[in-house]
Amino acid sequence: AEEYLAYGEAIAPYVADTSLLTWQAIRDDKTVVFEGAQGVLLDIDHGTYPFVTSSSPTAGGVLTGVGLGPKDIDSVLGIAKAYISRVGSGPFPTELDDEIGDRMIEVGGEFGTVTGRRRRCGWLDAVALRYSVRVSGITEIALMKLDVLSGFDPIRIATAYRAGDEEHTEFPRQQGVLYECEPVYEDHEGWTEDITAVRSFDDLPAAAQSYVRRVEELAGVPVTMVSVGPDRAATFEVSS
Repeated sequence: AEEYLAYGEAIAPYVADTSLLTWQAIRDDKTVVFEGAQGVLLDIDHGTYPFVTSSSPTAGGVLTGVGLGPKDIDSVLGIAKAYISRVGSGPFPTELDDEIGDRMIEVGGEFGTVTGRRRRCGWLDAVALRYSVRVSGITEIALMKLDVLSGFDPIRIATAYRAGDEEHTEFPRQQGVLYECEPVYEDHEGWTEDITAVRSFDDLPAAAQSYVRRVEELAGVPVTMVSVGPDRAATFEVSS
């Protein structure tokens, strides 16, 4: 008990009413950034239940988690990979259970940071991306790990799901559709260049720029940042 009381004394100066603290900062025109964890499809209400977490990773989770109102959120930056990955079980229409998927996993380092658990990978799913934009109120996207797609040709994007005689361009609420559907792909020209040293959008290969712009169109919101590697300088703004 004495040991842990000492921890409490050390931590005490950093404990505050965070709802009040952030509310006051916003009223004082200070910049406040809230960082979420996990992904929209792991949201307990709007994700692919039961393959979800126990909280609300959507932007709406900020309001209930911190204790603020909707008008206090000015913009929502959605973080998306240039392809898609998932940990563990659950529906995954664009999963690549082949050498292409294996290459994405290896090049992208798609292993759990703590557990080392291998992730599942596949082509970018624009249906799921649009859904995430909608339910989380995303206003702009940071498209990460674009460099992992170097050397793939063509590069594919799923624009819809086909289940029986039906084609779904919006994310279906019935999970059975996700398990039975086939993704409808559009193919894009790939690039062979190593882009990890690129530090501006205009210096990316034309095919890579075209891919980013197409993601914008399909998502319905602008891609304002791109990353081509883990270094801080490897994430840069996208010219409008």
